[in-house]
Amino acid sequence: MRFIKPISLHANSIILDVRSPEEHETEELKLPHLHKNLPDLNPLEFIKENNISKNETVNIICASGARASQAAEMFERAGFANVAVVIGGMVEAEYEGVEIIRH
Repeated sequence: MRFIKPISLHANSIILDVRSPEEHETEELKLPHLHKNLPDLNPLEFIKENNISKNETVNIICASGARASQAAEMFERAGFANVAVVIGGMVEAEYEGVEIIRH
């Protein structure tokens, strides 16, 4: 498992937001991203449904980093080790100037 700063994310990054639907409906990254509530996440299904290759990194974000770390561990246990936890989550993303859309 790797860790990256939110400012490292870009339009071509594969970004997975694992916050609750309510959190995601309130605010989300302006960058293209996928959303899956952590309790509903099945890493192998996610990889297959989104045609993600083993060479691509799944960057996982949540509110502060705890759920993203849990999701990364789930991917690793499923045999997909190319994951990165976005340090500090949405809180740090906003602090670093990553654009966020509020609904």
